[in-house]
Amino acid sequence: MINVLSPDTEALAPAAKRRPPSLRRDAAWTAADTLVSAGLAFLFRLVVARFVAPAEFGVFALALTTFAIVQVFNEFGMAATVIQRSEERFTREVVDTAYAASTLVSAGLFAANILVIAPLTAWVYESERVGVVTAVIGVSFLFTPTVSISRALLFRARDYRAVTIARMVSTLFSLIAACIVLALYRDVWSLVVQIVSSQILLAIAMWRVSDWRPRFAISRSTFREMFGYSGFVFANDLMVSVARNFDVITLGRILTQNQVGLYSLAFYITDIVRMNLMSILNRVMFTKYSSVQGDLQLIRHFYLRTLYANCLVIYPIMLAIILFGPTLAVRFLGAEWSGMSLALQALALGVMFHAAGGTTSTVYKAVGRPGLDLALFALTSVAFLLPALIGGALIAGISGAAIAVAANKAVSVAIRQIFLDRLIGDVTEHVIVVLARVLLLQLPIVALALAARLLFPGGGWERDLVTAIISAIVYVPIMISRVREARDR
Repeated sequence: MINVLSPDTEALAPAAKRRPPSLRRDAAWTAADTLVSAGLAFLFRLVVARFVAPAEFGVFALALTTFAIVQVFNEFGMAATVIQRSEERFTREVVDTAYAASTLVSAGLFAANILVIAPLTAWVYESERVGVVTAVIGVSFLFTPTVSISRALLFRARDYRAVTIARMVSTLFSLIAACIVLALYRDVWSLVVQIVSSQILLAIAMWRVSDWRPRFAISRSTFREMFGYSGFVFANDLMVSVARNFDVITLGRILTQNQVGLYSLAFYITDIVRMNLMSILNRVMFTKYSSVQGDLQLIRHFYLRTLYANCLVIYPIMLAIILFGPTLAVRFLGAEWSGMSLALQALALGVMFHAAGGTTSTVYKAVGRPGLDLALFALTSVAFLLPALIGGALIAGISGAAIAVAANKAVSVAIRQIFLDRLIGDVTEHVIVVLARVLLLQLPIVALALAARLLFPGGGWERDLVTAIISAIVYVPIMISRVREARDR
């Protein structure tokens, strides 16, 4: 275990007790966390899709959307404030205040979820079952403060190893519990059990790997000082969560639960890679950007470096989904999922647009401009995404909605790049060069797919599976060599 707080003073443990900075090591542990924890959860959700109808996924998606938005209130940006705080201004009082404030909010949200939010969700979506699932998932609120604050302290201490171990253990045991429920009932409750038990077990695991122990004490002056930054982070995180779930919220009122289930799984399959890879970069780079926030040249360097690595991984996966996803999804999930084919391809293209934006939001937060990130999210979500999403869904169902989401990603990235240039200096030309280099590396995958379809026009899913495997064999060595070259430079 690592001492993240000094037991005898109000200050943090001295920097000498921390692990020496290593971006490569931090990224490696965070990647291991993502590959194991998120990878296992992803495989489990696909297994569930094999045994339940799309409508069941629709119920879960609508409840989880509500949970994801309300969950942002739980931390109120306090964990980010703990990480971002400079050494000379970081005391035990800051940590206690952050934990106490988060705990008060969590208790209030838990009660509000049962009494107000869950019934309101059931009314909005005209489904009592959605309301019941929302109420049960809300149990997770009670354990968020322990998880978020202990994790923030471990991140400050650069102990990504401890966080990774805690996540792996909690994910493994939560999946065991969920598999038992799936085997017995084969319905949406297996997913609910996985979500709730994972948060409970993670709180226990975090307690074990950290020497920090919660202390409920609020300093009003400290809270007011922290609120200036955490309030913006909270507002930004809320806007991000709403924007990320805005499509499901809107479609829940326009389309059937069956269609929402099709769309939500298509979105999950495409977004899981981007979201978890970006979580690796955001966790590591938020700490890194914050530590060098006064050196714009270094920020530009790290921004372009992470953009290159990000796109090297995401682009071939999304391209494979566009080329091979529809046939493979129907083969392995069942014919009832065939309705998500076009949506799956459009959303994969949207993820490629999103990846082109790099870690822009993280840069904004790290240099103390979370308000700018919030303003840009509000602009693109309200002015573009809302009307495009409603129009697309009414005209072409989930396919139209997916196309609208992809178009919004492209517009959002372009606008963010303009403001990023103003904030840290002109990097657009370098971004274009990075994206062009990555896109050129995708040509072998496209060539293999075209050749396979010309040679075996009736090959079906077997042809696509073999071609996807060959493409991976060809691309992975190229990707590894490029990553090493970038690292050496």
